[in-house]
Amino acid sequence: MKTNSNPQVSASDQIIAQLEMNGRVLARVSNRNFHNIDEIVAMIQALAGKFLGLARLTIRNQTQGWSKVMMLATRRCAAPAYSRFASRPRI
Repeated sequence: MKTNSNPQVSASDQIIAQLEMNGRVLARVSNRNFHNIDEIVAMIQALAGKFLGLARLTIRNQTQGWSKVMMLATRRCAAPAYSRFASRPRI
């Protein structure tokens, strides 16, 4: 199986995508009618719902014979705002 850094997707291609985190499958889809990688990522994220941390997304195009692995990171809330210039309490 060949791996391509910039794979192409056609609407007639059979795509299998799976999102895993710590060995647990969060979402899996096997479908046609995807036009690009962004559509696949959006669908798999919608199916997975909210998750916290780093997950591995594997996309396989059975028709063309390629696969791609990507890492997706999410967090539930914004990171805390830290400032190096915050004033120190006076003693």
